[in-house]
Amino acid sequence: MAQKKELIPKNQHFVPQFFQRFFSFENNGETIGMFETNRNVFKSHVKISSHLGKKYFYGRDGELENWLSKLESDSAPIFREMWEKEKLPIPQSTNHFKMLHFLIILDLRNPIHFKILKNFEQKLLNTKSKISEGNVSTDMIPGLQEQQSDKGKLNSLKSAELLVPDLLNLKYKLIKNKTSSPFIISDNPLIMYNQFLEKRNWKFGSQRDFGLKGLQLFLPLNDSYMLTVYDSDIYKLGNKKEHIVSIDDKKSIDQLNLLQFLNSENTVNFNHRVTEHYIMTLKEKSIKYKKANDEFINVHKIKVSKGNDNVKAQMIEMGVSDLNIRLTLQKLNFISKSCAVKLNNISDQYRKNVKYKAYTYQVLTLIPIQENFK
Repeated sequence: MAQKKELIPKNQHFVPQFFQRFFSFENNGETIGMFETNRNVFKSHVKISSHLGKKYFYGRDGELENWLSKLESDSAPIFREMWEKEKLPIPQSTNHFKMLHFLIILDLRNPIHFKILKNFEQKLLNTKSKISEGNVSTDMIPGLQEQQSDKGKLNSLKSAELLVPDLLNLKYKLIKNKTSSPFIISDNPLIMYNQFLEKRNWKFGSQRDFGLKGLQLFLPLNDSYMLTVYDSDIYKLGNKKEHIVSIDDKKSIDQLNLLQFLNSENTVNFNHRVTEHYIMTLKEKSIKYKKANDEFINVHKIKVSKGNDNVKAQMIEMGVSDLNIRLTLQKLNFISKSCAVKLNNISDQYRKNVKYKAYTYQVLTLIPIQENFK
């Protein structure tokens, strides 16, 4: 008897269904609220089974879709325990590793990530350099195209596990929302912020790479809890002993919800506690800020030592616009020694012992020019 072929889901979710269910209408596990940011359309019910997914987005062979399903099955209980039992993984444990791995994948699997790669490809073709007096090299385009293929998606997402050790020393706590404003999510729910580089007005590259000093990750877990991962060499959240930090400042919660609007592509999502009036108020506030994830390419002139000579070179910087709302949150503060952290060059922006630099939202490529000078 012939073995029955496993059916591959046509609608492949980039925000996992288990995660959407944490925000379902009256916890029914079936529907979620949605606001289309481009068309200003508010719906209190859309089916989770057909929402935040794309047709065969991870391919038709099922290899990547099945790999992601296994990752989600392993991760779901860890995240559910956070808001059901206020239980966080033990530091350096297997579940700690799985938690961070899920966060990285949640970011890298999103359509926005692949849209950025596609737009970089187009921008490279049209980027001119005053330094070399012509178009910049397009040598990177085949690599960008490969990352967008089904095989490239599989390879890049599977290799993202290598990033986890770079994040294991970051601190993590839960924010407990004690206000009347529920947490919301979006079609790109993991917020990468950096108050430290924002305050320093650091302009070289994007401020949201996983290896940067001052990194902050904010992920709402349901309407009342948010996972916060942060660089404890720069910030403190609550007091030293508490792992659940209660916030009763509505302005702080509204800022965190505003970030979902600015990080989104097309929709924000929520449960039954969120009113249309609240969503429209946030939409109105979001208009005065620049959205995240707009691509840019800059060319910098630099000197590189080569033997006894200095070689003129151009550095191609590829990055995306950052979230920048001058974020201020109740109980989240800079530690005193963060003022002494120096930023003199590119390498200074990375945390100590970080192995993978410029992995996600900033790419730095050095191209020597055939001209020497002393």
